[in-house]
Amino acid sequence: MAVELAALPEHRLELRKEAYTTALYVAICLLAALIALGDERHIVRVVWGVTIGLALAHWFAFRVSARLVGAGEISREDTESAAAQLAGAAAVALLASATALIAPASAELEAAELVLATFLGVVGFAVARTSGATRGRALLYALIVLIAAMAIAVLKIVLGGH
Repeated sequence: MAVELAALPEHRLELRKEAYTTALYVAICLLAALIALGDERHIVRVVWGVTIGLALAHWFAFRVSARLVGAGEISREDTESAAAQLAGAAAVALLASATALIAPASAELEAAELVLATFLGVVGFAVARTSGATRGRALLYALIVLIAAMAIAVLKIVLGGH
């Protein structure tokens, strides 16, 4: 009797890791793009343009590398990992774009940036709490994660010349 990959707890955990990894990566890249926007007000278009561009580039690279490692074949596990990654990217884009659409026009950029920063901080807090940290230490870790993510976003802007 064959065991389905999706039934294995390790595989489910791996898929969650793939989704969160991509969500965090996209959140940082979106923060950089939104910070670099300045006064431009095409928030939703920028959010989805950046997200789709990153997702397509990642999907392409993932498929090529999966074939390289898999002797020309893409396994079912690889396909499920790619789907989890795309879901993570889409979730962050939905979060940012929904926030921009709900916020008043004068605050949509700041609201989208705030929700992305909050997402990064909440994930940092969750990481610390699941590792056994107290609430205080988890808040400190969340702050460190947020500062590191913001530093990466700013560095991306500076190096990109925006």
